[in-house]
Amino acid sequence: MAFTSKLRRSAAAGAAVVLATAGMLVTAGSGAGATPEGTTVLAPAKCADYGWVTVTAQALSMFSGPGLHYPTVGPTLYRGHRLSCYAVEAHDPRYDLCGYSNVNGWIPIDRDGNGWSDAYVPSVCVADE
Repeated sequence: MAFTSKLRRSAAAGAAVVLATAGMLVTAGSGAGATPEGTTVLAPAKCADYGWVTVTAQALSMFSGPGLHYPTVGPTLYRGHRLSCYAVEAHDPRYDLCGYSNVNGWIPIDRDGNGWSDAYVPSVCVADE
């Protein structure tokens, strides 16, 4: 199975924020600062080459493409889910999620463990391992 639960190496503290966007539910801890207008943010996760990221949001949807306008796919992911991934990609339009504003980073993930990218998650809602 491509998704495994694992304890996160660090825990984020803060009040929960719930965002509903394009039929997606994302809940995340507060405390992350907003980015300046026009700044490209491809962090916190970058997933260099082929690696692993862990979901940091309380709940997160996967998308069939790199954007909130793509349909959601698969089950809802929860904090601590471990995902196999490929290097972060920048795609417009920009989004506001998980305590970040005006960002455009998307992490391609391999949901099935077959070596192919078959879903995307916002790069600011996951962390590199």
